Formats: sequence, C-alpha cells, structure tokens
Amino acid sequence: VLKSKKLEPRIPFGNLIEGGLLNPGELLFDGRRRWFAKVRADGSVISDKSKGSIHSVGAEVQGLPSCNGWTFWHANFRGNIVSIDALRSLVRNENNR
Repeated sequence: VLKSKKLEPRIPFGNLIEGGLLNPGELLFDGRRRWFAKVRADGSVISDKSKGSIHSVGAEVQGLPSCNGWTFWHANFRGNIVSIDALRSLVRNENNR
C-alpha cells in the first residue's frame, strides 16, 4: 500500500538547516546544474534572479508559474548529489523514531 505524500507530516525547509543537513551559504542546484540558489539562515533561498521559498525561487529561475522545490533542488550531501526531498525524508524518519 502506497501512502500519499500529502498524508506525510509536513517538514519546513528550515528544519533541514536546523538539523544540520544543509548549511547557510550552501549551494542548491537543479538536477542538470543549470540553475543555482544559496541557502539562507532564515530558511529561504536566493538566486541571481530572486529570493524566497524553495518553490518560488525554483519557479522564477525556470520562468514557470510554479515549482515543487523539494524535487527540483538538489544538494551535495556527504559526497552524494541528492534531492532535498531525500533530505526531508531523513528528517521525517528521524522524527518517527
């Protein structure tokens, strides 16, 4: 039985920073490394075009009306490139222990 993502506990992006999975100043990028944004201490991100949420900046850099920032943005985590959605899953799993 597959669970809907909508039924999973909500994890704010800032929790990844608070948990040490991402650091302020760290660079996020899309899967093909066309667009980049820096993580800010307040839980927002900033690109050369805009600043805001992972979703709004992801949409802005692509010129789209919306974006799922969790699946769009990636980071280098412990030597591996992972989506920030995978990092969010780590936080969820830790919270369920």
